[in-house]
Amino acid sequence: MKRMMLAGIAFIASSSVALAADAGAVVTPGPFSPPPAYGGAAAYPTPAVMPGPFAPPPAYPPVRVYDWTGFYVGINGGGESGSTEWVSLVPIPPAAGTAHFSGGIVGGTLGYNLQTGEPYVLGIEADLDWSGGLKATTTLAAGCVNLAGTAAPCELQVPWLGTARLRFGYAFDTIMPYLTGGAALANLKAETVGQPLGSVADTNLGWTVGGGIEAAVWDAWRVKVEYLYVNLNGFTCNGPCAGGPIGFDVKSSVVRAGINYRFAPN
Repeated sequence: MKRMMLAGIAFIASSSVALAADAGAVVTPGPFSPPPAYGGAAAYPTPAVMPGPFAPPPAYPPVRVYDWTGFYVGINGGGESGSTEWVSLVPIPPAAGTAHFSGGIVGGTLGYNLQTGEPYVLGIEADLDWSGGLKATTTLAAGCVNLAGTAAPCELQVPWLGTARLRFGYAFDTIMPYLTGGAALANLKAETVGQPLGSVADTNLGWTVGGGIEAAVWDAWRVKVEYLYVNLNGFTCNGPCAGGPIGFDVKSSVVRAGINYRFAPN
């Protein structure tokens, strides 16, 4: 019995020594000891470093929200003003002068844009505007002669104007300034005021240049404002203008606004 008790005491003592050895001795750091290390870099990542007051902002890749590619239709309206320089060989010596015209215009637009990459946009646009017959009347009555053989005013009308143009735009996401240029086509009508059958009409081909700015305002809807300089070249009135010839050189400026609806590509 006594031996068994001694064996048990020896077993407990040896177990305690082993546990104490496994646990290790507790060491109390001194006043100059370094702080204990806790884990590695993987367990405790390096905190983010805040940029200084002069550090550049972080770079983020540009994100394009709006794509200008696609067909579109629209309406436009505004004003057209211009002048015609005219020269008449009736009577002799030749008479010459300048007449001015101005009025409102309204019409429709059809076009297509292609955004080839950030941020350039290439496009083609055509429009046709009705003016209601803008009129320029000569300031010198000697330009035309009526049936009675007396001097009468000469009048030039521009009933409608159409253009077919290329557009070159630079898109700032939903806002695009652009330059444009191309052909202009207009109906010109000259007449001797008050003379029956004293008029002649023709369709003149000219050219136009200008620029504008367009913006997407809601989904497929866009608005624009633009300016065009239009040169319709020369136009001559012979027999109806008392035998003529009377030459008209027509130039105008167009300022208009428009609303377009884009058909988005698939």
